[in-house]
Amino acid sequence: MAGGVDNTARRKWDKAEFAAKAAAREAKEKEEEDKTRGSNGSNRARGMVVIREDLRMDNIIARDYKRDLLSRVGTKQIVNTETGAGMGFQCKETGVVLHDSAAYLDHINGKKQMKARGLSMRVERSTVEQVKAKFEQVKKRKAEEAKNGGPVDYGQRLAIAAADDEDARERKKAKEKAKKEAKKKAEEDAMAALNGGIDPDMAAMMGFSGFGK
Repeated sequence: MAGGVDNTARRKWDKAEFAAKAAAREAKEKEEEDKTRGSNGSNRARGMVVIREDLRMDNIIARDYKRDLLSRVGTKQIVNTETGAGMGFQCKETGVVLHDSAAYLDHINGKKQMKARGLSMRVERSTVEQVKAKFEQVKKRKAEEAKNGGPVDYGQRLAIAAADDEDARERKKAKEKAKKEAKKKAEEDAMAALNGGIDPDMAAMMGFSGFGK
């Protein structure tokens, strides 16, 4: 067996050291935020133009609403070349227009956007009670899904969508077929009326399309 360093023992972590590092990091972030607020105040003192009021840097939070990214899929829209309206996704907070959903999500989740809204990139630490409540919520949701036959996975959704598309195509074909048959019958009835009630096929064999011409 070749000689070497024995590294099979479990590593030990110095909790106090890591706690001190975390505290130092938070203190540094707070200092940077204080500098940002201080610079805005000094600008006012010197008479410089301030674009926006000083914002309190709150912790970032999860959205309690959904961004609409799917309603325009497969649709057409008129684009105003002068104002730029309708050219993609527009951020309501800043007015910036992004040309695809990926760029739009990058924009609204970016550090610059959060800072403009007065939010830091820090996530609020959840309490033990909040974690327990979340576990209970997930547990209840899973129980409801099991009661209703389980969640519908991606493959099932694709199969359902494919079946719906096939049904729509079949209905369209049947509608077009019925329309053609109705048109043909109307033409045959009109021809029969012109021929004095003679069958249209018989009239065609006799070489005339109508009487009285």
